[in-house]
Amino acid sequence: MSLLSNALSRERNNFDLVRLLAACAVVYAHSFILQPPDGHIDLVTALLGFDYSGSLGVFAFFLLSGLLVTASFDRQRSALRFIILRASRIWPAIAVASLVAIFIIGPLLTTLPLQQYFASRLTWGNLDSFSVILLGKHIQLPGVFENNHAPNAIFAPLWTLPIEVRYYIVVLVTGMLGLLKSPRTMLVAVSIGMVPFLVYPHFEPHFHLALRDLANKPGGPNGYAYFPEPVFMTGMLLYALRERVDINGWGAAALFAMYLGLRGTPLAQGVFYVAFGYGVLWLGTTPLLHRFAPRNDYSFGIYIYGFAIQQVVAHFGPHLDHLSALLIAAPGVFACAFVSWHCIEKPAIKWTRRRLARTRNTGQQTAPMNQASARQAPAQT
Repeated sequence: MSLLSNALSRERNNFDLVRLLAACAVVYAHSFILQPPDGHIDLVTALLGFDYSGSLGVFAFFLLSGLLVTASFDRQRSALRFIILRASRIWPAIAVASLVAIFIIGPLLTTLPLQQYFASRLTWGNLDSFSVILLGKHIQLPGVFENNHAPNAIFAPLWTLPIEVRYYIVVLVTGMLGLLKSPRTMLVAVSIGMVPFLVYPHFEPHFHLALRDLANKPGGPNGYAYFPEPVFMTGMLLYALRERVDINGWGAAALFAMYLGLRGTPLAQGVFYVAFGYGVLWLGTTPLLHRFAPRNDYSFGIYIYGFAIQQVVAHFGPHLDHLSALLIAAPGVFACAFVSWHCIEKPAIKWTRRRLARTRNTGQQTAPMNQASARQAPAQT
């Protein structure tokens, strides 16, 4: 029996490996979007007929995020520490990515004269990385990728960040209310989390709230067969049930066999997503893959820079087939992810944790001193 709770320690899981595979799946899927049709289709689409590898990659990210972010709040038991750690994980990498776009990608690839490029308000508006993270603002540069198959887009996958942040807030609020402690109270937390899922903010042409149209799936009827928010909340529930959820290969195999037996029926899609989610957990916890788990988390960097590097390849090779374009882009994507992790993400995380640890230690040392002073005060008077 392998309980999910036993795998939440970083040394006991392969979640970084799963995230790495998920990020690569997103990059692979985008190769079909950024290059013109070449007669081939996404492998997942060919096998399933109702989804594609990019959305399954996002599915895996959100499932693990719901699980691990909830665990993070439970460990910290401090709203401020939770906010600081979440910000240090996301903001530095996005802020630097916006600078890379403005000062490297833009000047090299814009069709405008450099003086006109740097004089444009659109160029400098990309310094507002907070709007990218919180509001889903698109990073666009004047004269860059205008003639690509996917025009003007640079960091398109970052559309998921505002959703992620909204559910960080759900974890924060419900955690402060003490609702993350048991399966029963977690159901209340998930009910609260349904509000930002069902009531959706619109920022253009002006800010307003509207009920989510659940019948209108992103990407059309054959695009995303799920919404990311329920997947994140499933991860939250899994954390509450961590002492009861058994993860094993036989269970994963049985669920996928059930899906195969139901193919062609109305139940098939639902069973597939359950099987896929369970399979993600099995891949992330099985000891069989421990040796392949990376020591560094390059997944976020791949997710950030994959689309941009693929756009650069599409700019210079607009008629390449998707596989050739993917193979050409891959070294650049991994190089950017390597630099992002070792020069930005990891140092930011380590610096933040050291500062928080120092603050905590200072507070712990001050408390006994204050208690000693209080005990001595009556004698001094």
